[in-house]
Amino acid sequence: MAFLYRLGYFLGGFSIGLVLLFFILNGKKTRCHYGPQARVIDNLSQKEWISTSTQLNQPLDSLWVASILKGATIDFKKSNTQLDSCKKYHLTTYYQKETVSLVVENCRKKVIVKSLVKE
Repeated sequence: MAFLYRLGYFLGGFSIGLVLLFFILNGKKTRCHYGPQARVIDNLSQKEWISTSTQLNQPLDSLWVASILKGATIDFKKSNTQLDSCKKYHLTTYYQKETVSLVVENCRKKVIVKSLVKE
């Protein structure tokens, strides 16, 4: 079979597959997080947040957590991800036009805010 025929069959099957995937995944909240930072932030957003920090003068509701995690970056050099129980992460983000640094512990069912520093 000539190359052009094989290419045509391939492109035809590929386009049918893309159309099927578009209709199957359309409207669902599917996310593909491949990077380590995106996976950790997604994991943190799905858990209950608890504060042990005295600098935090507001309750930890879901809107606050979502706004903190929206533009957050994780400094893996300062983080300790080798712990068995609760891994410690250093997050830097913007909240109410200020730079905020957080130290959080990511446990199995909850996230504990250890410190919050506004810079």
